[in-house]
Amino acid sequence: MHLGGKMRTLSSSKAWGFAAALLAGAAFAPAAGHAQTPAQKPAEVIIGFVLPLSGGSATIGNQTKMGAQVAADQINESGGIASMGGAKLKLIFADSQSKPDIGASETERLIQRENVSLLVGAYNSAVTFPSTEVAERYKTPWIVTGSVKDEITERGFKYVFRPNNKATYDAREQLDAIDLLKKESGQGPKTIGLFYEGSDWGRSHVANIKKFAKERGYEITLDESFPPNQVDFTAQLLKIRASKPDALIVVAYTPDHILFTRQYFENKINIPYGIHSVGGGSEDPSYYKAVPQKAVDYLFVQEDWQIDRLKTDKDPKVRDANTRFKALAGYDINSYGAQGVSNLYIIKDVLERAASADREKIRDALAATDISSGMALIVGYQRIKFDDQGQNTFAHGVISENIGGERLTIWPLENRATTTKPVWPVPDWSKR
Repeated sequence: MHLGGKMRTLSSSKAWGFAAALLAGAAFAPAAGHAQTPAQKPAEVIIGFVLPLSGGSATIGNQTKMGAQVAADQINESGGIASMGGAKLKLIFADSQSKPDIGASETERLIQRENVSLLVGAYNSAVTFPSTEVAERYKTPWIVTGSVKDEITERGFKYVFRPNNKATYDAREQLDAIDLLKKESGQGPKTIGLFYEGSDWGRSHVANIKKFAKERGYEITLDESFPPNQVDFTAQLLKIRASKPDALIVVAYTPDHILFTRQYFENKINIPYGIHSVGGGSEDPSYYKAVPQKAVDYLFVQEDWQIDRLKTDKDPKVRDANTRFKALAGYDINSYGAQGVSNLYIIKDVLERAASADREKIRDALAATDISSGMALIVGYQRIKFDDQGQNTFAHGVISENIGGERLTIWPLENRATTTKPVWPVPDWSKR
């Protein structure tokens, strides 16, 4: 997951100071909410989105946006929110530019000026973390999309809810997949290298990997971070080659993942049990258009949704969502598009039970959510139910391997097609 999601680099202390100033102002502001008498049924419910629509994470932000638009159109065309007299969903999008200060200020604008009933965002954890603090101060419900930083749902907040994985889940899934392949084949890595972007996402993920690796007896032979938007990975690739990891875990956004993959391919470094990407750039369709297919053969990816689901899923709503998404994007729905769809169907479920655009009633309905069927589960979860911190404890992703030019689910075993045969260990470059 995800995402999952996954995050962008943290801005400067100046950015945090700006966000803190917003929070201070919010602390003295009246709790905003829709004024609605019991007899009133609003014609529309306004939902605000804070997403990276420009900058390095723009492709992912726009994929989430398109998924949300697809779902809103489906819901509105099917009669809207029945318990609210057919109220339609109106989406307002704000561009965070992957910057914490802008995300926080846009959050306040959507709450104060646009009078949104609830918010969704912001993919980048470095943006989501301070922006949800603003939403919490204003007592405005926030549904997290894509962001996995553990602490987002570890602060005792009452208005923040995350359907998708947290960083702990992502890390555990990567090592669970390695352990499964090791068990099935009788062979696997003893050493692991870590190569990651140095913001909240990368640091959080690697901290969890180190913890689980120690518990499971894996030795870490490389611990290498990098700042975002690199122009050359030559020095880092020399370190990877010298450390000779049996498997390499990579954490990178799209631009850096593209550059790394190209240069890794050019250098033909043999890593016996493969590269294991925790999504981010490797879940972005633009990544696969920018690198040679041979460069991603046998790449393992922690996916925020079951990437090969469309091959077997005949659900007409899922097929319709994919058709609509493809008309907008030019390619099949991906994990971020699916998360956008899921977010809207969670909101539909919540609004049907709240029967109101009032923020407090929506918050209470979110807290009571328990979804076990329908389009909210398009990402592949079996259930969405939030704990007292707002985390969906039933969230999970899948691990894919790129085999024969296709990303095929290889973990968990129950999600693996009977025709899928993992390639483990991966072939040396000289044998490909």
